Amino acid sequence: MQGDQCLDAPCFQAKLAAHIDREIAARPELVQIETAWHSPKEQRPGALNRNQYRELAEPDNPDAEPLCPSAKAAIIVFGKHVGRTVTVCLDDECPVHTNNIAEQEEVDQPPVMAPAADEETEEEAMQRKAEHEQRMAEYQAEQERKEAERKAEFERQQKEYEVEEARREKLRKARKTTFERILTEAPTSFSSVQIRVFLRLLVHINAFDLLEEVAAHFANGDENTQQSDDEIVLGALEGTADKKLTSFALRLVLSDHVDIPHESQPDLLTEAEQVFAPKKPKAVKAAVKDSSKQKPAIVRASSKKEAARKKAA
Repeated sequence: MQGDQCLDAPCFQAKLAAHIDREIAARPELVQIETAWHSPKEQRPGALNRNQYRELAEPDNPDAEPLCPSAKAAIIVFGKHVGRTVTVCLDDECPVHTNNIAEQEEVDQPPVMAPAADEETEEEAMQRKAEHEQRMAEYQAEQERKEAERKAEFERQQKEYEVEEARREKLRKARKTTFERILTEAPTSFSSVQIRVFLRLLVHINAFDLLEEVAAHFANGDENTQQSDDEIVLGALEGTADKKLTSFALRLVLSDHVDIPHESQPDLLTEAEQVFAPKKPKAVKAAVKDSSKQKPAIVRASSKKEAARKKAA
């Protein structure tokens, strides 16, 4: 700690997550929003993404009536300014907060031919028509340009999304492999350092769905089982060998941390890996000389044979 600021990043993130949970518990009416994009699988249940709300400027008088009936208090649960409480509008067609969109739609309306003058000549009518056609052609060209830009932007975002999803899927598989390796290499007893990390994992455990993932593992995919999660896990515990109890305990506390953690949460799986199953450095193989590539020795003729060749010549 330095003053009232926590300098331990994992500790700070844990306190921030606890602050959000307390605020939501104390004020159930708070709308949960995210100010940055990430995979829908990692969103908090019920949290809104950037396309589902409009953040409003804070009023000078906090007790003043909201500007529109759709204005709600919200808390940022992911992204920039996480933990902050703001005001948002949830109505896509709100008449108060969509004026700028209506103005834009008016600007984008196609041009209308100017009305004819009282005593318009045929030449003036042709010129008026030609000017209108010119404006219409420019309008259509501008619409095509905007449509091409929108299409290119959509394709760019789609490509970025696909690349990001591929990266995250690769990371998920790597984390699943790490989780299984921790369980496989779990020691039969914990050292003092390992006990500290294990207790830290207990502190961060999600009490609401503690046994759900573990029970699903031991149920072997049987969704029709009549047993409760408690019964399944306790039955698995009874059948676990003594030397595998530490692995069982690690499964209990780590199953909820296999997924990619939120930006505001510590990466407990990586912390556990460093203590329970650190990666071994790769051995560097020494270069082996290939005897088959050795240059052949040059065999010189004996001096007697050389002299005989010269005499014959």
